Amino acid sequence: MKTIDYKNETYTLQDLMLEACNIAREASDVIQDIRASGVLGADQKSDQSIVTLADVAAEEVVMAGLQKLTPNIPILSEEQVEAGNIPDLTGGTYWTIDPLDGTQDFVEGRNGYAVLIGLVHEEKPVLGVIYQPSKSKLYAASVPDKIAFMQDDQYQDRSDLNAQDHTDAHGVVRTIVNYGAGDIEKVFNFLEEHRRKSTDHSSAANLFKINKQDMLSMRDRGDNYVFCPVAEGKAELYAHVSRSKGDGAPFWDVVPGHALIAATGGRMVDFEGEEITYKQRKQKNKMALRTVPYVAIAGHQNRRGQKKPTAPKFKK
Repeated sequence: MKTIDYKNETYTLQDLMLEACNIAREASDVIQDIRASGVLGADQKSDQSIVTLADVAAEEVVMAGLQKLTPNIPILSEEQVEAGNIPDLTGGTYWTIDPLDGTQDFVEGRNGYAVLIGLVHEEKPVLGVIYQPSKSKLYAASVPDKIAFMQDDQYQDRSDLNAQDHTDAHGVVRTIVNYGAGDIEKVFNFLEEHRRKSTDHSSAANLFKINKQDMLSMRDRGDNYVFCPVAEGKAELYAHVSRSKGDGAPFWDVVPGHALIAATGGRMVDFEGEEITYKQRKQKNKMALRTVPYVAIAGHQNRRGQKKPTAPKFKK
């Protein structure tokens, strides 16, 4: 089992992952209780996005759980940042929280919302938890341990995502996009560019050559959290450019999914093929906590032509 060191403390990542799973479940219960009550308390934030009673209540649950679990590790949370509370991230190790990603879907009665918990160490994701309350589905990953699984809490069924035999759909590169929040024209232009032959093997271009048929299948995220179909092998790519800001997305939206992708042998890169990292920029505002536009590459796409690695066992 892999460990990380921070401020003279040693943490076992599998233990942190399992505890974070329990915390996400607690937050999910709170969210679903508020949804069932019908009293959402929706309000508008300074960036015109929506916040509800469920966002606030779920954040309290996750913050309290993580502070008890790792008192010394800073926590970067969406709602705390909105209130102006940005922790010191210069140590390179910190939790990220989005207590209710997809608040618009939550308010409008759709199922595309999730509890997101991630852990960054040395500016890279090492742990990620994604819980979809409406489906009682949990996704969790420890990157250094190469552990990634999906658990259906309703049926008590757990799948090791590294033990599945993924294919690339007979040459069709299946790509997830987010029509609601993404700059789809820029994503389309990027993908179209990479449909053409490229001799630049140092860039992302070589990764996005289409096998044989030169076909491309696009679909919206629907009610699935966008990284999950890629980690499960149901899609090869997820590409994103923020429609409103032209960059990527806040750290708390990306870290957990990045961990899931990395733990299943995939990559998270910018549009030039460079790996995404999570270092706070010099600005002292929310814009300093956002990624560049990014592409999530499924493990089976990344390993094309390589021998499939043996999946390790994870601690129950």
